[in-house]
Amino acid sequence: MPANRFLPHEWESRLEEIDLEIVRQAAICKVALLDPGAIERVLANDAGVCGAEHEAAFRTLRGLLYLHYTEVLHISEGLSPEIANVIANRVREHLRHRIGTQLGRMAG
Repeated sequence: MPANRFLPHEWESRLEEIDLEIVRQAAICKVALLDPGAIERVLANDAGVCGAEHEAAFRTLRGLLYLHYTEVLHISEGLSPEIANVIANRVREHLRHRIGTQLGRMAG
């Protein structure tokens, strides 16, 4: 198993940086990212999910969503899937407190 490149708090910080940029790009595009199905639509390259047309921001948003997923995979491989889930949930909660419902609401 390869040595971990980062400690858990460093992974959390990296993931938070990515997620803050996701929030910024989603706000530019006016995507209610937390609404059910919104992320899937962005990943499917459906710009119709945007409330404002901004091609560059949408492209960046889509790439950042993939980057977020890749980082979570790296955390899972480097640490464990359980720690990856804990880190991702902590970041999500932290961001939710910072942005409220401006990007939609989580299902459930």
